[in-house]
Amino acid sequence: MTRTRKTLGALAVALATVAGVAGGAALASATPITAPAHTNAPGTGELRAKMAVAFNAGAARADRANELEPGEAGLPAFDRAAALIAIAPSSWRWDITGPVTADGDRLNATLYTATDGYDPWTFDMSWKRIDGTWKLSRESVCTLAGFVGAPCP
Repeated sequence: MTRTRKTLGALAVALATVAGVAGGAALASATPITAPAHTNAPGTGELRAKMAVAFNAGAARADRANELEPGEAGLPAFDRAAALIAIAPSSWRWDITGPVTADGDRLNATLYTATDGYDPWTFDMSWKRIDGTWKLSRESVCTLAGFVGAPCP
């Protein structure tokens, strides 16, 4: 029974960590990125801010969808992740870590998730420049969707 509870607890924590906000800030405080089109690849700070918008269930759906290559179709994964925040312990957190590697209209970075008492989990994430805006790739949305039990768009 203890092992089952520990396993379920670890899974709940891990799922919730994907939806965390770097530094433990509240999701409602995330604001959309409305910067002009980028000519250079964004750094980890901007990618972190873009992910925070997508995770913010309280933000306008259009703003959230604009951060994702599949648009509105990608939001169920982020909605599910945000819902898991309610069961997360206060120590969960996430971050976008580098190095950020760019190859033309595609760049890569790592989604780092952690909570006290558990080994961190990392996920390779990629963004594509579409019409001058960096959007989280369909593949990365599907990675997150698979992890939180949501459909892949």
